Amino acid sequence: MLLHCPLALSLSLGGLPSAQQYPPVPADLQPYPVVADISFAEGPIFDAQGNLYFVNYLRHGTIGRKAPDGTVSVLCETGGRANGLKVDAEGYLIAADYDMKRLLRISPDGSEVRTITDQCDGQPYIGLNDVCLDLAGNAYFSDCGGSSVDNPIGAVYRVTKAGVVNRVAGQIPYPNGLTVSPDQKTLFVAESSPNRVVAYGLSPEGVGRDKRLVYQFPDETADGMMFDGYGRLWVCRWTHGTVDVITPDGHLLGSIDAGGTQVTNLCWWGDQLYVTVAGRHSIHRFDVGCRGAQQTPDR
Repeated sequence: MLLHCPLALSLSLGGLPSAQQYPPVPADLQPYPVVADISFAEGPIFDAQGNLYFVNYLRHGTIGRKAPDGTVSVLCETGGRANGLKVDAEGYLIAADYDMKRLLRISPDGSEVRTITDQCDGQPYIGLNDVCLDLAGNAYFSDCGGSSVDNPIGAVYRVTKAGVVNRVAGQIPYPNGLTVSPDQKTLFVAESSPNRVVAYGLSPEGVGRDKRLVYQFPDETADGMMFDGYGRLWVCRWTHGTVDVITPDGHLLGSIDAGGTQVTNLCWWGDQLYVTVAGRHSIHRFDVGCRGAQQTPDR
């Protein structure tokens, strides 16, 4: 059962400030294009050295890399088509491959592309979308292919560093972006088909419980998302063309024009936000003046 219970969510996060106590979302931010020529822009993430990784540079199926000196190149071919990317504690890329229905681990130089998992309990996945990590090194990924409000067959899975896979939650109408709360107790999931963000409490075994509605958007749709250092959740809004900022207990704090439609995902480097805008085949930088919450586990 889906419950809209801000108070319960607040308590599960150890207490939250009111909407008025969060810093204001910067107004009149201008997009600064930093990468072009991306066939479908998705999955931006930085490593510790300042390399910016993303998917589908020049053509579908590649992993692109923008080095700190500004050089942009194809890191590798995946053999499928990845969407979400994250960087683990060893600097390897964790990639959600939609076409080949598998979770990948890619070496920093692109020479090794290895499948972490392509099934759970003997059942193959239906189409992976996004991935996030917790600070213990577990990877969570959304599996959404063919899922919708009328056909809620999507799920979220967790795979441990030892390679053990479990289903966190099922019967989800198109699970998309996902992120673990800064206190590591709650998993937030964007359900793109019904245009909302929901949250699950996480058991120590990585099982989701007490599903709650966090925020219902009035129009399409919710995609990739991450927390900032203040505990605000930044949500990409696909065809809406914005990044919306909400509190974990369901208050809209502000909205940023992303500079194009098909806004898919985001990440931070320092106090700058980087957003993939597939409608412009590009990545845009915004000087938001805040840092992202820690995404990569300590080594």
